[in-house]
Amino acid sequence: MHLSISRIVPGWFALALCLLIPAAHAAEVSSASRVETSPGLSPEAVKRVFDQQRPALASCMRLLTEEAVRENTPWNPPPDVDDRILLRFEVGRDGKVLDDARNGHIPRGEGLYLDRNCVRLLVRSWTFPAFPARKGEEVRVEIQARFSTTAAERKAELARIREELEALCRALSALGGGKPPTTQDTTQTVQRFLAERRSRLSPLMRSGLESLLHVNAPDLASIYENLAMELLSTPVACPTVHGWGGSTREG
Repeated sequence: MHLSISRIVPGWFALALCLLIPAAHAAEVSSASRVETSPGLSPEAVKRVFDQQRPALASCMRLLTEEAVRENTPWNPPPDVDDRILLRFEVGRDGKVLDDARNGHIPRGEGLYLDRNCVRLLVRSWTFPAFPARKGEEVRVEIQARFSTTAAERKAELARIREELEALCRALSALGGGKPPTTQDTTQTVQRFLAERRSRLSPLMRSGLESLLHVNAPDLASIYENLAMELLSTPVACPTVHGWGGSTREG
């Protein structure tokens, strides 16, 4: 005889049991297989920070073919593709990662399964222990690890990004579809959305949503449309927001 778990234990206990069941495999970045630094910062100190950041780095999975925005399609790697990743960046004496293209400081992430723009946005936010050095001196860092994703993981991430953009569409559409809302109203709406969901968003998604702040409604509509194409390679239907695109800009 088969008994439903809901008939033999209280509902709350059944829920607790469900929470104990292992979740589906999520993409993970391996521990560093090699860390090299120039004098000033030890490999062990870098490895500690890297280990803390590995879950966030996994959110930088490559999803699209990285062609022109309108030509992008979901990315599927060829068989036996190399899963090694390599991060290169410089750290200033204050412990902050340097990101200044004019002076040749650009955090770089190499790896076929990684989105390089996302990696740059993430790595430049990392903080390491400060170290004694003369002004202008820096530590060069190189980290090797491994990372790969499955087709199911990439499909799930694309679906999650679409859900986030659709949720933002609903929040913005609540401002009304007649007269376009003010920049203050749209900015407050996006700020609330970011505050509620920031921990769940990838660096690339956060950066894209932050570009919607402090812009007028017509520009926001255009940025929203481009953001969907850049992240998904397909548009996200949002009639109310798209309707603001043909409106007269605020004076």
